[in-house]
Amino acid sequence: MNLKNVKSLFKKELLDVLRDKKTVIMMVLVPIVLYPLLIVVSLQVMSKITTTMSEKTYTVAIESEDSGVISDLLAKYEFADYSLKFVETSEPEKALAGENIDVYIKISLENGKEKFEIYYISSITNSNYAADKVSKFLSDYSSDITKKTLEAAGLDADEVLKPIEVSFKDKATNEETAGSLLSSILPFMLVVSLLMGTMYPAIDTTAGERERGTLETLLTLPVTNSEIIVSKFLVVGTIGIISALLNVISLIGVGIYMYSMASTYNSNISGGVDIAKFIPALLIVILCVFAFAVFISAITMCVTAFAKTYKEANNYITPLSLVVMFASFIGFIPNVRLTEKAALFPVANITLLIRDMLSFKYDAKVVLLVLLSNVLYGFFAIWILGRIYNSESILFGESAAGVQIFERRKNLKPGGVPELGDTILVLLVTIFAMIYIGGAIQLKYEYLGVFGTQLLILGIPVFAALYTKKDFKKTFRINKCKGSYFLAAAFMIIGAVLLGIVITSIIGIFLPESIDETYELQKSLMGDNFFSTLFIVAIVPAVCEEFMFRGYVLSALSDKFKPKTAMLIAACLFGIYHMSLVRFIVTAFLGYVSCYVVYKSKSIFTGSLMHFINNGLSVLILYYPNLVGKIFPVLTSETLDIVDLLFLIIIGILFMYLGNFIIKAPKGKKADFN
Repeated sequence: MNLKNVKSLFKKELLDVLRDKKTVIMMVLVPIVLYPLLIVVSLQVMSKITTTMSEKTYTVAIESEDSGVISDLLAKYEFADYSLKFVETSEPEKALAGENIDVYIKISLENGKEKFEIYYISSITNSNYAADKVSKFLSDYSSDITKKTLEAAGLDADEVLKPIEVSFKDKATNEETAGSLLSSILPFMLVVSLLMGTMYPAIDTTAGERERGTLETLLTLPVTNSEIIVSKFLVVGTIGIISALLNVISLIGVGIYMYSMASTYNSNISGGVDIAKFIPALLIVILCVFAFAVFISAITMCVTAFAKTYKEANNYITPLSLVVMFASFIGFIPNVRLTEKAALFPVANITLLIRDMLSFKYDAKVVLLVLLSNVLYGFFAIWILGRIYNSESILFGESAAGVQIFERRKNLKPGGVPELGDTILVLLVTIFAMIYIGGAIQLKYEYLGVFGTQLLILGIPVFAALYTKKDFKKTFRINKCKGSYFLAAAFMIIGAVLLGIVITSIIGIFLPESIDETYELQKSLMGDNFFSTLFIVAIVPAVCEEFMFRGYVLSALSDKFKPKTAMLIAACLFGIYHMSLVRFIVTAFLGYVSCYVVYKSKSIFTGSLMHFINNGLSVLILYYPNLVGKIFPVLTSETLDIVDLLFLIIIGILFMYLGNFIIKAPKGKKADFN
């Protein structure tokens, strides 16, 4: 890679992006002016509304059979102190519904005891607030009666009613209080601002350039694709980081303003704030911003690279924005801690880390996990971006995300494999169906609900393929294959499972609790007997999930990407589908091996065999651990030493080598990926 070329391309891309007014507005105007203005104005408005509500006089009607009670109340209490005004009305319910009064009290006598019923309308602000005022008044009224009763009995009311004295002493420092205020809003605003800061330059450098027709010219220059990708990525990341840092500065100023307001209204907060104590936290926050910028910049560019127009790119980026914003809301949830497991969740981990850092609560090990995970996710996204820019079908073909499902069926031409847009839609619908429909039927029918969920996973892609008139055999790779391929598939999956145990053991060193949770999840799938569980857990997924991922998804990806890229993306989607970051690496690895075998054999049946062997082995271990332990003790051992791990690595690689040796295509022939 020529750094001089990268520098020249960087300057060119940066000037092009800065000419876009939307980018400048999102990078400078929004963080410096709009966000602080919105926060300050909203605080002032809320303060004004609260003051107005507390000073307003509310009208109250009393309905009682004993007029003496009303007279006693009106005679002995100064209701101005409670901002209450009592009025007379013959129809209190009608008056309350018409908002002529805010509250009415019904007084009755039950078993010699006065009973007060407060009637109000919670959906009306004044009525709701007035009910609180009346409740406070009646509480004071009850206390006065109690005090008089005790005094009449010759007792000291204060000693009886207050046998102990309670006081509150806040031990939080001023810095901790200020940090708590900052941590309530800063993480969310920082994540969103970084997304917004990268969104428009990402669109401009990808879809915008394609729409202007300058991408072809750029590719004719004496520069490599890697240099183009790096320069574009550096521009997007740089603008995102500048935008985020400007947000940090402006929001810190807002935090200081919030602290000064809080100290004005709260006597417990006094003294200044030592800014120097925030420097370590702020340095780590800035480091987090850089790490997250790498990740979010690459992700936004990956999404927008599929669009041909600026408008289309905006449509694609909207779901990503919603996902990022939704994940960053975790910072508002109290008592959610940044554990080692949470440190692996993108977006959420950065949000929680920034919150904890500003609250002076952090663990060096967890901080390192967050930073490393974001850097790794970022480099993986950059690698995907590089593969996209190496795909001519993506850069110069028609819209890569065309959706045919929404077209009239009679207008569709039969044949071919699914479009990438259809595949994305099918995946989203499947995940939605799994969570809501599958979750509901599993809750109601328990074990059999798993079978129903698997049918959803099979039915959705099959319906989509039939509706869009795709070549069913080609889409789902329903082809016969040689018996040697099945033998190779068995060798490959056994080797992959053994290597997967090694990976799981390494993950267990850092996340032991998560490994235990995975084991408990496997035990929860155990049915009444071995064969019913084998059917539900091994046979059914070997058909349903294979048709989805090694069939529908892989066929669509293979039409747009090179084989290795298509297999890797399909494997990652397979890992994401299992909804566990702890299991993601192993599941994606097994998925990639299955994709490779299906690619070489051109048959879904080899993938189904591998899926069955993997899941069936887990069922066998759950039901017959002693039997499996006698034959292969390493599979049932709770702890593995270095010798065991080396043994598994050697045997695993040997099995995979033998499988690959059997399945390898003859020299001089290139396997057709479809």
